[in-house]
Amino acid sequence: MTEKIEIEELPVTREFRRQRRLIEERGELALIEDGRSFRHLGYFSLLAGMSFYRGGHYHRRKVEHFYLIRGRITVRFVDLDTGARGTVELREGERVTIHPGCAHRFEAKEDAHVIEYYDSLYDLEDDIPFTDF
Repeated sequence: MTEKIEIEELPVTREFRRQRRLIEERGELALIEDGRSFRHLGYFSLLAGMSFYRGGHYHRRKVEHFYLIRGRITVRFVDLDTGARGTVELREGERVTIHPGCAHRFEAKEDAHVIEYYDSLYDLEDDIPFTDF
């Protein structure tokens, strides 16, 4: 593994916490972030199969956060400083943080819905293609 990728599962609880999930008969409430500022908020879906993926790049400056609303995703990553390679699987209710210098690509194991956020504006020059996964 690498220190450049962090996986967190939001706890399912009725207790108030800054990050949590509340799952009830009427539906789910997810408090994904409370206290961290961000300037970019996005959503993407990704269909399973057909060799579809999102990502396939790295950033020199940006720290990205992703929250998986529904589905299952495999994250392939390469730490460009150490050469460490790996894959992690995300389930709904989990959040992944990806630090600069970590190439990453998402592949859906089940159709997926994802929130993406970070504390800067989108910068095309900091979106560097990477294909050697």
